[in-house]
Amino acid sequence: MATYNFKREAQLFIVTGGNRYSIDIADVSFNQTFREESYPVKTLHAQSNVFEGSVINSAGQANFSFNTPAIVESDYTVIETLLINGSSFDLFVKTETDTFKLETCVITNGEFVIEKSQPLSIGISGQAAKLTRNATLTGSLQNRAATKSYTINPKVEITLAGSSLTDIVSATMELQNEVQWTPYTTINGALSATSASTSMYPSSFVIGKKILSGSISQYLHSTNSTSAQTWDTAASLTIKAGNGLSGSNFRGFSFGPATCSYTNRMNTQNVFIQSYEWRLTDNSTLSNILKYETD
Repeated sequence: MATYNFKREAQLFIVTGGNRYSIDIADVSFNQTFREESYPVKTLHAQSNVFEGSVINSAGQANFSFNTPAIVESDYTVIETLLINGSSFDLFVKTETDTFKLETCVITNGEFVIEKSQPLSIGISGQAAKLTRNATLTGSLQNRAATKSYTINPKVEITLAGSSLTDIVSATMELQNEVQWTPYTTINGALSATSASTSMYPSSFVIGKKILSGSISQYLHSTNSTSAQTWDTAASLTIKAGNGLSGSNFRGFSFGPATCSYTNRMNTQNVFIQSYEWRLTDNSTLSNILKYETD
């Protein structure tokens, strides 16, 4: 009887610098597509050849995504490092039946999920050079903390342009890395490609610009109505989401203080709100601005 791969049984491992980190996930997806090109085969002597021929000798970048809780312990800080630095790594997804490997991965999007009714979490998506099945796990498995603590019912503190924002409805924060893959299709590679294993795959990339942006929604009431319908290109922004917001006990997501641009607009829902759409313009060291604080 065949054994199937179930997503709920999947284990995810990140391998970087010879170390393997086990990451708990709420969801995971990955895929890679080969590129197919057609060419005409109809000739003067073969007028009935109306279906074109096919050439397959290269693959596009693989795509992956997963979601993991932002626990209090430091087991997952490797994700923060890879996201901010744009470093390459290998990703393994292991089920009861198979082990899949994504080689030369890079994170393109990191979403810091902040919801009042849910624990803090991090949504990751990215690209990779090559996806293979029946791979062998590599790297030295790193020890995990004896306990696992979720950041439940996180509190949010936001200061914008020197004013503390109250009555927050929601807040989002996302870092995007613009990835450019080095061209990898060559005439020699095309002639040598006879199967999936000898096809041309991406091999290297560079990080172009970065975008760190987000949004803040706030109930519109009598004490903050003067801030509606405004904008600024050089406002200081600080966001803290987690537990123990004051002092050294803080655990969670920390951003700023940093210079940002923002626009403000009204939204007429059942209860009126105002939304701030912001973007980082400060070119200070990113690791000093954006932090995932853990034990």
